Amino acid sequence: PDMNTATLQKTVYTVCDEPTIQTVEGFLSAAECDALIRLATPSLKPSTVVTDTGGSTGHAHRTSTGTYFQRSQLPIIDRLEKRIAETWGHPVINGEGFQVLRYAEGAEYRPHYDFFDPRLPGTDQYTKSGGNRVATVLLYLNEVEIGGETVFPDLGLEIKPVKGMALYFAYPYPVADSLTLHGGAPVVKGEKYVVTKWLRERAYV
Repeated sequence: PDMNTATLQKTVYTVCDEPTIQTVEGFLSAAECDALIRLATPSLKPSTVVTDTGGSTGHAHRTSTGTYFQRSQLPIIDRLEKRIAETWGHPVINGEGFQVLRYAEGAEYRPHYDFFDPRLPGTDQYTKSGGNRVATVLLYLNEVEIGGETVFPDLGLEIKPVKGMALYFAYPYPVADSLTLHGGAPVVKGEKYVVTKWLRERAYV
């Protein structure tokens, strides 16, 4: 299928100025969404969360399955990373890999921050390369029948997944008053596929 998205609408819509939350409809073509789901499905495993001491573990707050693709691992990944860099100005080298997640019915990710809390003992380990996370891009790969919204509880904001849409939010400083507390609401009916892309302060190697 044709994956050329040159003709797709790429208007950046600002949902919130402070913190910066933006959406872009048609950021991915339908063919790109379907390809990412197809590539990820064979290697999906239960998702983990980072621990305060620098490890990772399964947790009841996060009940999705997921898999990772390294930066530029595949042509489609390389193309989307460059598109993200061109849209929001974060160099490709500042990004972590692509994490493709599947949320089945009932699966959720309870509200959390994406940055690493400087007060916790494990943070130094996570920020040695690239510094802290400063922004997140979510790429929605399918339509969810009911539920699965991305929620920002402190802002009273809900973003409904739309196939091909990108959601960007920034948190330049790792503090709770960034108002970027967010989560994935439970999928009530159907399933949700989404890509998570975290962006760092500087080159992440």
